[in-house]
Amino acid sequence: MRIAVSGLPFSGKSTLFKALVGKQIQPKSAASGKVQLNLGTLEVKDERLTRLSEIFKSEKITYPKITLVDLGYSGEAAKKGVETAQVREFEALVVVIAVFSSSDPLADLTNIEQEFILADLQLVQNRIERINKERKSKPQKEEDQELALVKRCLKALEAERFVSTLELEPEELKLIAGFQFLTLKPIIVVANISEKQLGQQATAALEEKAKSRGFEFLSVCAKLEAEIEELPPEERPGFLKEMGLSALSAEKFIQACFQAQKLISFFTVVGKEARAWPIPRGTTAHAAAGCIHSDMQRGFIRAEIINYQDFIQCGSFAKAKEKGLLRLESKEYPVQDGDIINFKFSV
Repeated sequence: MRIAVSGLPFSGKSTLFKALVGKQIQPKSAASGKVQLNLGTLEVKDERLTRLSEIFKSEKITYPKITLVDLGYSGEAAKKGVETAQVREFEALVVVIAVFSSSDPLADLTNIEQEFILADLQLVQNRIERINKERKSKPQKEEDQELALVKRCLKALEAERFVSTLELEPEELKLIAGFQFLTLKPIIVVANISEKQLGQQATAALEEKAKSRGFEFLSVCAKLEAEIEELPPEERPGFLKEMGLSALSAEKFIQACFQAQKLISFFTVVGKEARAWPIPRGTTAHAAAGCIHSDMQRGFIRAEIINYQDFIQCGSFAKAKEKGLLRLESKEYPVQDGDIINFKFSV
């Protein structure tokens, strides 16, 4: 999972990055106007997997990881808005809004939305122009599927709507996957607040607007949390309590990332390893097998499945089987969050 942290200049996105990952990888020197990358990793801890590893005495426990990328700017690029060309390759986008300093956070979010729309609009217009040129050299009786779909995207963007509002079918999404539309990516809006704004309603209107767009929303005092991250671990709980915080925001941020991308987790406990696998909601058992290994998907026979809650209640696979809770499912079975799966396959 690769997620880009973006935002207008001086929104505090690098401070948020530091607060979330605890440390940064220093970027290599870049020429003026070029984009730099700071990389950090967030481990997606899951208490359910931890419990399974204890029950099965697993020697290795593998949590999913989020690679967080802070897009840093130098020279003239720092004076401009979001560098849209650099964020297309990421699976989801974090948009940081400087509530701590902005007189109009709603306008800041609107400005970023407009940048995304304009960037995608230019992309679509260029593609339509190329398709039309190709059609002149090789006339076709009917408009091809891609051109029809791209024109639908164009119409939405011209109306200042995100491509995500089109509710495209899976096959349509595959057809335009190469465009890497910004307005089709999952978005998490992070309101960067000041210490004085903690516990206040400074982000209510921004949260309402973000959620009306279908974005996930999180409020963080990035400066404060970055400072807490620098403290020795044993000193952090007391400082958090003093500031009226129950915990740092990393866990809530991870949850927001999963929700934005509509991800769930299934578990495998094989040999000495207990592992969690993030997949899109609605993924079939057959496709989930492919997340582990292509051979497992190609030779799929069936999946032996029990949900985590049922397993914990039973205490063992043997008791779960006696109660009929350990099931054999076909390749079409839609994997549920918390499923423990043992894939049967032959290659």
